[in-house]
Amino acid sequence: MPSPPVGQRFTPPAVAFAVACALAACSKGTAPPPATAPLSPVPPPSATASVLPAPEEASPSSQAETSDSPDDASGPAWLGVELTKAPPGEAGVVVRDVLRGSPAERAGLQPGDRVLRVGSTPVAQPSEVVHAVSLHRAGERVGLSLLRSGAERLVPVVLASRPDADELLKSEFLGAPAPAWRPLASVRGSLPSTLGELRGKVVVLDFWASWCMPCRMSVPALNAWHDRYASQGLVVIGVTMDSPDVALQASLDMGIDYAVASDPDGETTRVFKAFALPTMFVIDRDGKVRDAMVGYSSDGLRKTEKQVRALVSAPL
Repeated sequence: MPSPPVGQRFTPPAVAFAVACALAACSKGTAPPPATAPLSPVPPPSATASVLPAPEEASPSSQAETSDSPDDASGPAWLGVELTKAPPGEAGVVVRDVLRGSPAERAGLQPGDRVLRVGSTPVAQPSEVVHAVSLHRAGERVGLSLLRSGAERLVPVVLASRPDADELLKSEFLGAPAPAWRPLASVRGSLPSTLGELRGKVVVLDFWASWCMPCRMSVPALNAWHDRYASQGLVVIGVTMDSPDVALQASLDMGIDYAVASDPDGETTRVFKAFALPTMFVIDRDGKVRDAMVGYSSDGLRKTEKQVRALVSAPL
C-alpha cells in the first residue's frame, strides 16, 4: 500500500461530480476489494468529473493537484456541479446540484438545468460532460448550452481550478445548517431518526467503510473524543454504506465505541458529499457545520479535537 492513504472516492450510480481534473493526479492508491457494501467499489474513471467511482484509497499526493488560486490557469478545469442522467429519451445531462462558490454557481447554473452541449460538443452522459470540461484549463471561458424551463440558452462559464477536498467541503457546508440525513439503519448505539433531534448536542459525523484503512486509523481518536466529551454533550456517529451486518462485524473488529449507522442506499453519504473516505463533519449545538475534514491526518485530528473541545465547553 502507498504511504498512509488520506482519502477515497465514491458516488451513487448515475451521478457525476463535474470537477474535471486528471484522475492520475486526483486519486492514486489502492482500490477497495469487491465489496460487501450495496454499492460495489470500482476503480475510478479517467477523471473525477466523470461518473464518480465507489470509494477508493488515495495517497497524500491525491490532494496535491489543486492550485493555490481558484483561477490559476495552470491547473485542470473545474465546473462544480453534480450531474445525473436525463430520463430515457430526453436530451442532455441533468444538473442535480450546484456547489457553493463554484464556477457553475457564479455563472448562474441551477439544479434542474439540463446541459446539452459543452462548447460545441453535445453531451448525453455525465462522463461526456467530464471529458468535454477536462479538455479545458482553469481560467478558460466555455459556453454551456442549457435547457431550462423548456427554453435553450447559452451560459458562459469561466472555469477554475479544483479546490482540494477539504476546501471543497468547507466552501459547501461551513457555517450552513447540516443537511438532513436520509433514513439510516442503527447498527450500534443510540441513533435518532433525524439529525434535528440532536440539536443542543455537538455532533461529530464520520463517514467510513470497513475496507478503508485510513478510516481504521481514525477510530482511536474518535473513541477518545467519545470518552472525554460525551458527558459534555458530544455525540459521535459513524456512518457507513456497508450493510448493517457487515458494519456491525467491522465495528467490533475495529473496536468502535461510539454509535454506528448504515446508509445502504448511499443517500445520506451523497447529501453530505462524502465522496472520499474518511470524511468527518463537526456540527455545533445549533445544527450548523463548523468543520470538515477529508482523509486521515494526525495533525488534522488534533485541530478537530481543539474545535470539538471549544464547542462542548462553550456556555449553553
